Amino acid sequence: MKQASLPQSSAAHHIEHIIIGTAGHIDHGKTSLVKALTGIDTDRLPEEKRRGLTIDLGFAYLDLDENRRVSIVDVPGHERFVKNMLVGATSINLVLLVIAADDGVMPQTIEHLEIINLLGIKHGLIVLTKKDLVTDEWLAIVREDVKKTVSGTSLEHAPIIPVSVITGEGIETCETMIKELIAQIQVRNSIRVFRMPIDRSFTISGYGCVVTGPILGGQVSVEDEIEILPMKRALRVRGIEVTGERVTSAFAGQRAAVNLAGIKSVEIQRGQELSLPGYLQPTKIIDALLRLIKSAKNPLKNRARIRFHLNTSEVMGRVVLLDRDALKPGEEALCQFLLEDFVTTEREDRFIIRAYSPAYTIGGGKVLRNNTVRLKRFQEKALHILKILASGNLPDIVEQAYLDNTHVYRGERPFAFTVGDISRQVNIHPSVAENVIAGLVKKGLLLKFLIEGKEGIVHRDVIASVKEHILNTLSAFHKENPVKTGIEESQLRALVSAGFLSAPKTEKARVGKSRSGPPFADTTQPFLFTAALSVLKNEKVVKIMDNKLSLMDFKLEVSTKDKGAADKIEEAFLKAGFTPPSLQEIITKFGASGKTAISLLVEQKKLMMLENGLYFHAMALTKLKELVRTHVTRNGPMSVAQFRDMSGTTRKYAVPLLEYFDAIHFTKRTGDVRVVL
Repeated sequence: MKQASLPQSSAAHHIEHIIIGTAGHIDHGKTSLVKALTGIDTDRLPEEKRRGLTIDLGFAYLDLDENRRVSIVDVPGHERFVKNMLVGATSINLVLLVIAADDGVMPQTIEHLEIINLLGIKHGLIVLTKKDLVTDEWLAIVREDVKKTVSGTSLEHAPIIPVSVITGEGIETCETMIKELIAQIQVRNSIRVFRMPIDRSFTISGYGCVVTGPILGGQVSVEDEIEILPMKRALRVRGIEVTGERVTSAFAGQRAAVNLAGIKSVEIQRGQELSLPGYLQPTKIIDALLRLIKSAKNPLKNRARIRFHLNTSEVMGRVVLLDRDALKPGEEALCQFLLEDFVTTEREDRFIIRAYSPAYTIGGGKVLRNNTVRLKRFQEKALHILKILASGNLPDIVEQAYLDNTHVYRGERPFAFTVGDISRQVNIHPSVAENVIAGLVKKGLLLKFLIEGKEGIVHRDVIASVKEHILNTLSAFHKENPVKTGIEESQLRALVSAGFLSAPKTEKARVGKSRSGPPFADTTQPFLFTAALSVLKNEKVVKIMDNKLSLMDFKLEVSTKDKGAADKIEEAFLKAGFTPPSLQEIITKFGASGKTAISLLVEQKKLMMLENGLYFHAMALTKLKELVRTHVTRNGPMSVAQFRDMSGTTRKYAVPLLEYFDAIHFTKRTGDVRVVL
């Protein structure tokens, strides 16, 4: 059955990837200006109509010409509704700062301007409304006051245009200037993963749940599978509308209405987000760069309770200052927000903080990363990483992600990330991640490995750390076992891992770039161990002989005394045949040299050790195998008693010998007898 969709509009426009937003004090004419420009009354709520006051966001669109259309968000100006203003302000590209000519600059003018500045909105137009109510002299005074107010802000060089919505004077000039500014704006990058914060949710009869919001990245199409966060629930897109027109896809920089299948509108709240499934992880801990506004009444103290505004969400929380005890007005600091509820965020998201009570804007900044752990204050390593993230240099940020796994990733292969891992961790599109990684690989900072069909990319410093640990472990093994030619790979990995697990906590924590040396990576990870070992083999630092690993320059060091003891012990085992001496008997007779000689003979494969610690000469075992084969061929399956009688040994040796033959798949036990395989 065909699914219902949003109604089809008769017109078809090219929708610009730009969102215009208003700002300004209450009753300064923001809504009237939007109506004069677009013909649309954005006050949609009955209470707004009754009171003549904008309470929540209003939406309109402006036709730039007969083919092009752009979205407009009208925000409330009353101080009680600044939180609603913030919902609309965080996504706009071009701001219309509206100031009534008869009132001039007012408290919410200042607060909205501070918000615009904190959000980094660089393109704007200052509109002096109600021109018809003032004289030219008064208008000139207001203009000068406005210039002083915006000095030093992102709107310092914004054009100032007087208008009157009553007479229509200046409206056409305002529209022309908007078109000129739009031509200067760099549209949002669609080469990102889809993401849309939700500002409204409602039900349309016959269509079901519809949500609206600005698309911050990527694109969304009809029939796409998406995810709603933070509830992490998979949904399907049934239909999309942009500025009143039904479309098949919507893109970054546009406002969209999305018809969702699989959920009811009452289950959705403002502040939730839509994104690509599995891309974003909701968090309560955010690392950030925070700036306190110059006009803040007081310094911001460590662990102060604040209101945290991010896109369409408002969450209470505390701010932990990582590099100081208090943040003075006008200063910046690295910090961590500990929130009381989950939010969805990406690196470079802009946020605003307001005082808890009474609520007023005190600062803002940008998100550096979401986190899963609380950072320690004044920790040089943590601050170093956050400064790299704050720099915005993408290659450096990606490189740091390969060096630092302490804050977010708890996967199968920490430090050995794929393109997809980095895309999610750094919040960039996979194609961008692939290009940046390729550049770092070309420079030799990152190394690619393909191990057992799995590709992983590891920083060279991490590999260097694991290599160093492997070499130290091999060196220690050779020192303790001078007559052993090497160690099996599985045993080496176990020793290396045991060494890591017993390392001091301070050493384990030393991950990432450090002035004191390379990182100490988690060598318990098989991928990292195998990757580092492969490099050592290629560099011919480690060699393999008889499936055993050793340092390339390692040589067996056998003293004349030990060699002489080995010769005598071997002769004793040859004479003993199938009833060899025990290890204790050898040590009693030859002392410490006896144990060393036994190890040497085992290494040379002249002696073979059975599971229970018995040793037999290899020639004796070969002879015994032939006797067993002949006996079974002539007489059929052999019992333990028959084996004991045939070999002339005792049960003490017979049972371990037969179990050894079973283990090497020479014989097979069937009931109480053995057959030869």
